[in-house]
Amino acid sequence: MAGFAKNQTWQTASVEPPIYAPITNYDNKGVDQPAKIRDPFFLFLFIAMLISYVVTSAMYSGEVDYSGGDGGEGGGSSRAAGWISIGLIQVCVAVLLSLSSLGFMISYAGILIQATLIGSVVATFLASGIFFAEGFMGGGVIWLIFALVSACYAYMVWSRIPFAAATLKTGLSAVRSNLGLTAVAVGSLLVASVWTTWWLTNYLGIAQHLGGGDEDNAQKVDGGIVFLLLICFYWGHQVISNIVHVSVAGTVGTWWFEPAVASSCCSPAVSGSLRRATTTSLGSICFGSLIVAIVSAMRAMIEQARYSDESIIICIADCLMGIIEAIVEYFNRWAFIYVGLYGYSFMEAGQNVMTLFKARGWTMIITDDLVSNVLTFMALSIGAVTGGIGMIAYKINPNWFNADGGDDSGIMWLVFILGLIIGFALSSIMLNVVQSAVDTTIVCFAEAPVDLQTNHPRHFEELNRVWQKLYPTLWRGGDGGKTGGRGDEEEGGGR
Repeated sequence: MAGFAKNQTWQTASVEPPIYAPITNYDNKGVDQPAKIRDPFFLFLFIAMLISYVVTSAMYSGEVDYSGGDGGEGGGSSRAAGWISIGLIQVCVAVLLSLSSLGFMISYAGILIQATLIGSVVATFLASGIFFAEGFMGGGVIWLIFALVSACYAYMVWSRIPFAAATLKTGLSAVRSNLGLTAVAVGSLLVASVWTTWWLTNYLGIAQHLGGGDEDNAQKVDGGIVFLLLICFYWGHQVISNIVHVSVAGTVGTWWFEPAVASSCCSPAVSGSLRRATTTSLGSICFGSLIVAIVSAMRAMIEQARYSDESIIICIADCLMGIIEAIVEYFNRWAFIYVGLYGYSFMEAGQNVMTLFKARGWTMIITDDLVSNVLTFMALSIGAVTGGIGMIAYKINPNWFNADGGDDSGIMWLVFILGLIIGFALSSIMLNVVQSAVDTTIVCFAEAPVDLQTNHPRHFEELNRVWQKLYPTLWRGGDGGKTGGRGDEEEGGGR
């Protein structure tokens, strides 16, 4: 019995809880910046773009022919009226789907990641089966490869789902405490819808003016003009989207550090963050947004060139531009968090947040964010549904574009692509609220976990528990548990 007791004591002593790294705040936390306009040159450049767009719209939008045209003897609508009608339908569909997706995210945050991940795998396998059943062996093989890759990805990231779900839950809790953010998102969605419709009308007016009023000639607009118009389109959408991104970052940051100021629908955190995003930080938003807009416009031009020239050089250029676009968007995504939290200029914010992740040893973790992949999949799904409904609308009234009953396959695909772009762009703005809340949660958890422990212990326990299971050693660059100063607040973000 004594031997058994000794053995039992030895076994009990040998089973020790794991030793986790201590939780500390980051040494060089950000501080609130003085209230002054950051990156003013790019703010003035954006204002100049808007003024020039108003002028060109006043000059040329009235030249769009909404009746007659190629409608034939039956007096059908012109192609311009068809594009406007299809565009408006797709904008409305995208808005409704985006609003529904936000409500679904708030209601079912815990299960959405798993459901979307499994659904993407099932969908790719179904697509492969459909192609094989229809006798398209090449397409079936390609989709089968996609399905296998999706299944492997799901298997690899499954262990990280709890942390992704915890960050999503924490971010959404901050949004629930400041529901005015949803009003900001809805407002931005409406502004983006107006911008999209205005841009489409203005583009058609300029194209028909340059084509001498002939719709066939209007389709042959100089590439340089198209490029500039695309920059305007993407720049406007990027600015709208990033205003939401920065506003959410400031609000969630206030909820993290000073919850008493961020605990109601229209809290000072929401109004202060929105005010700073549309005033002193607007130049920084315009700066980062312009970079993405230029790259996106270049990629759109290259993709258009692929329709007429499938050379290997154009394919390589398209691939390279896609990589550059992803890098720029990745940098902007995290830089704007610091813009919203502290009001830094664009370049300062980007450098500071990357230094934070490097000091913490999180450089590999932030490149593999599961929530971002899920939201991107949702935005693409909304875009695809929007494009599909546009195709149905075209089938109901083909005279919008093709009164003579000729081949309409090319127009069908253009309608789908238009809907894909509209749906993806508009839904991305709404889903940006969720993504921004999650991104801010990750940045603040890297920078100031002690503040979360103090102000929101329940969320801290959940985040810390799943984090320590996945990455028990990745806490470095701390200051021994001190919370650190945040600087005197001069202009808010609500803090």
